[in-house]
Amino acid sequence: MAAEIQIQNSMRDQFGFEEIIREQDKIYKNSSCLDLSKITFIEPYSMLSLLLIGRNYLRQNGSRLKLVNTPFNILQYLYRMDFNKTGIFEFNEKLPDQLLLRRSAFSRSIIEINEIPNKERESVKVISNVIKLFRKRASYILRFWFDANITDYFVTVISELCQNIFEHSLDSGFITLQSYSNGRTNTVRLVISDSGIGMIKSFEKTDVEYSSSADLIKKAMTSPISSKRKNGYGLCQVYSIMEKINGDIFIRSENASVTILFSKSKNTPHVFIKDDLNYFNGTQISLSLTA
Repeated sequence: MAAEIQIQNSMRDQFGFEEIIREQDKIYKNSSCLDLSKITFIEPYSMLSLLLIGRNYLRQNGSRLKLVNTPFNILQYLYRMDFNKTGIFEFNEKLPDQLLLRRSAFSRSIIEINEIPNKERESVKVISNVIKLFRKRASYILRFWFDANITDYFVTVISELCQNIFEHSLDSGFITLQSYSNGRTNTVRLVISDSGIGMIKSFEKTDVEYSSSADLIKKAMTSPISSKRKNGYGLCQVYSIMEKINGDIFIRSENASVTILFSKSKNTPHVFIKDDLNYFNGTQISLSLTA
């Protein structure tokens, strides 16, 4: 019999969200709704990852997961980020128009959730619109980091990573971006995620050698390899840009993840590799700047 599953307060960062990924089999098989009453904060990576879980549930069961007991401020945030417009979840609580977050200063600090189709022509149109909106809001989103080059750097990153969805994942994906403050720390986080075939399967017909899933992720970031072209520069170019702007990279694919922290070191970046994570299909990428 389907049950309600209590989600712990584990959406504050990508590492905490692993608690929810560990529960995904139970969610897919035994749940009809998720109780969000304990959630106090959701950052963009967790929001998109939750969206992927909901989409996986919909594909497996033919029905939508229901979100219940969602705190008011969390519900406002999800509505403002267009989470509800994806049609993937059913909301138990409805938000009246007069309680919606208005198009205010907050609006200039985000890029709402956009679905990136797995067809090139449709994707190019969506990516173009996302980039146009980002350029319009960039001075506010990047107000703590703004210089002459950083907007163009982010445009390159958005283009490269969104292009990977229709070139490699064999599925559609999502993009979102937000600049926010937590205490004295200011963060801008760009997230691009899909639930496609993952990096291992994408590279299975190539001659690229690797010792583990995490090793493949690291190689894709630090050397010009590609599953489509002899010399690919997508993730490698993203790595180079994040190094220049002193940012952080997190990439998760299937059962592995690689975290690279340029912001914590003046010389050699801190690199953290995991190869024993619970399986989560697709590839999820989070890029951050902090100040």
